[in-house]
Amino acid sequence: MPANKPRSWHPALVLAAGLLALSGCETMPTRATGASPADATAALPTGPTGALPPPSTRSWPGEEQDVLNERAKDFGLVNAPEAQVYLNKLYARIKDKAGVPGWPGAVYLLADQSLNAYATGSGNIYLSIPWLTSVESEDELVALLSHEFAHIYLHYHLLDTAIQDADSVMGLSGAAYALVKKTADMKGWNKLDSLMAVYVLGRGAAATQYGRSQESAADMFGLNLSLKLGYSYEHGMKAFLERLASWEESNAALEKQRQEALVEEVRKQARDETMRDSAKRGGNALIAKGAGELNAGIHGFFKQVGIGVENFSARLASRHPDTTQRISALAQAVAPVPALLAPVEPTTAPLDKARREKGTAELLANYELAFQAIAAPAEPASLTLAQKAATGRTSTHAVPLFALYSVFEAQPAAMGKKRFDPALLLDRNLESAPDRAWRVYMVRSGGLKGGRRADARKILEVGLQHFQNAEEAWPDAVRFYGETQGWDEAKKMASNCGQRFRRVSQRCTSAAASPAERAAQEKQSEQKANSMVEKLFKKK
Repeated sequence: MPANKPRSWHPALVLAAGLLALSGCETMPTRATGASPADATAALPTGPTGALPPPSTRSWPGEEQDVLNERAKDFGLVNAPEAQVYLNKLYARIKDKAGVPGWPGAVYLLADQSLNAYATGSGNIYLSIPWLTSVESEDELVALLSHEFAHIYLHYHLLDTAIQDADSVMGLSGAAYALVKKTADMKGWNKLDSLMAVYVLGRGAAATQYGRSQESAADMFGLNLSLKLGYSYEHGMKAFLERLASWEESNAALEKQRQEALVEEVRKQARDETMRDSAKRGGNALIAKGAGELNAGIHGFFKQVGIGVENFSARLASRHPDTTQRISALAQAVAPVPALLAPVEPTTAPLDKARREKGTAELLANYELAFQAIAAPAEPASLTLAQKAATGRTSTHAVPLFALYSVFEAQPAAMGKKRFDPALLLDRNLESAPDRAWRVYMVRSGGLKGGRRADARKILEVGLQHFQNAEEAWPDAVRFYGETQGWDEAKKMASNCGQRFRRVSQRCTSAAASPAERAAQEKQSEQKANSMVEKLFKKK
């Protein structure tokens, strides 16, 4: 290989190297309305039994707007009124014990099958269905809610607000610089690229460090608050974190299987391609087989290296500390207080009663069936599961209807003699205002944009009327209009999006890029990455 030829480096390696180099960077944007992230972490509970810090004053984003944004994510929220009554009674007790009974916010269920939970600056807490179905006691559920409430009480959403402010400034600076430097060599690494790289990598390292400290502080605050409410450490915060650790371990195993299958597929493709080329040239079959195995091994090796670097980078950038470390930290905190380790009975009756309530029990059972059908739509048993899921209380819910749609798509014969467009089943969701999910609008319009663009646009326009104030809907809509009405129209829409919703401004801009523009951007990014790596790793 010629000495002056650029080496090809995996982009994740560039990111990992940059993060390692900048991991000590303390340049973190902190200016935001009301307080700074540093202010928010200054006052924390002194331990599992100490006094809570006084609440800080703040202005609250619109709660209804926040809920609309969440409804526009994936399958949105679950319309589960009885379950929400129970969850919000617990939340009211938490806020009351923290001395802020008048604070806004409520608990909502996510139509998500992963173990997911988070809080927003509006005071809302969002939990995925598996949390409600899997916790073994009210102690554990209150510990989870208390942990999420800690993020609100300690004002931790300021980190994201500060990052958004800084991102907007950097984006505007970048645009201004680009206008001035029209003659810059777009194939190389210019001053703006260097400025953005230092900012993004430094921001990522600082956000990672701060985010991890957030989780640890929220654990202590949540433990403290749940204990003050009369719940136990053993069945509460400890059980909550152990459940999370178990899920993470299981999820990691599934991801490992996926990655191993991906590597094997790369090997197979390389092996088959080598043998096909050899056969076309009339080569020896035995030699071709050996060459194919060698080529497969080389490709598989580099794929494994790429996956390894990506995993390393993801771990480095994760804002969550290792869950087992969080468990150990709390165990050390409660060790000096023997009374917290005394055997106690968990509180289970109220939780059991809430889950047995007729409407809630039917809803939870139907969602479980729907998730099973979505996971394996081609399985014969999935038809019965999906049909049962899309009945009763959940007959208009997005997830059960999507399960039925997916099964009919995978098994057309299951429709019998009366063949129909299975996407029509999804209209039941769109006709129910409390249950509408933005993803269903995207599936319905996406299925028609190939040959029935007018109908596709009509469906999406109706959806955008409902979700026009939901920032999460706009990047999808921009992409759709680019594909159906032209990329100039998409760019106009992206500009409107940027003016209205700064948090998704960059996503809207990216969505407005045509396939040719995206290909050019990817090529340019690869060239810049290689150039950066050469600068970092070139021989002295």
